[in-house]
Amino acid sequence: MGFWRIVFTIILPPLGVLLGKGFGWAFILNIILTLLGYIPG
Repeated sequence: MGFWRIVFTIILPPLGVLLGKGFGWAFILNIILTLLGYIPG
């Protein structure tokens, strides 16, 4: 599982957090920060 977690984390960071920590505040915060990083500003 460790290899796939690394691959998923590189492709889509929130998915790595979801697999590691589960659905919670860390996951929601990671989605927000990822969107802020992807949207140019």
